[in-house]
Amino acid sequence: MKYVNGKELLMFLEPPITRLSVFEAETIDAALIMCAEAFKKIEEQCKVTIDFPTFKFQLLKTMSEFLAAYKQEHEDYLKQPREHIDESEFKALGADMKQWTKQLQKNNAENYFVISYALTYADILQRYLMDCGVPKEFAHHLANEAALRLGDWIEANCIKKCDYECIRRSNSNGYCTLCSFMIQALPCPKNNEISFARIQLNPEELQCKRR
Repeated sequence: MKYVNGKELLMFLEPPITRLSVFEAETIDAALIMCAEAFKKIEEQCKVTIDFPTFKFQLLKTMSEFLAAYKQEHEDYLKQPREHIDESEFKALGADMKQWTKQLQKNNAENYFVISYALTYADILQRYLMDCGVPKEFAHHLANEAALRLGDWIEANCIKKCDYECIRRSNSNGYCTLCSFMIQALPCPKNNEISFARIQLNPEELQCKRR
């Protein structure tokens, strides 16, 4: 991961670290990579200053809050990710389904989660850009494009490569999987770097995946 580190993830990700936590960490890092490239152009075009670390903090905090709320409100959707979801629920999100890829246009629970997630990211981005002085209509346009780009990234990396694995196994232990994706390893309780109680895991649940 390029822009998020273990300390930040352990601060914001709700324990225990699950495969859904892995999805959150990977997609936030992907979004930040896209934003880092775009923010420079926006600053020049709109004559504004965008504080990247502040945006990263807001994104980590708010997406973690979104996931916590989603798990409570839509627990059944996560337990049955392939369940059919009525089109009216997608419309209630404010999503123009024609803008999304054909795969994400399928009316099922896992796509409902992905689009809800991407639109939440777009809302955070739009609000932050407006706070920085970017005009509302332009901020909305940029945020909408950012949501679609994140949707494309999720389709390429989480759907085509992994077949929705982090969503379909949302409650499975993800600590060692997340650690394997980090440049610097997460603190390991087996090495007494963090307590098992802190990450809410048992020793038998840990299986190192780092190369």
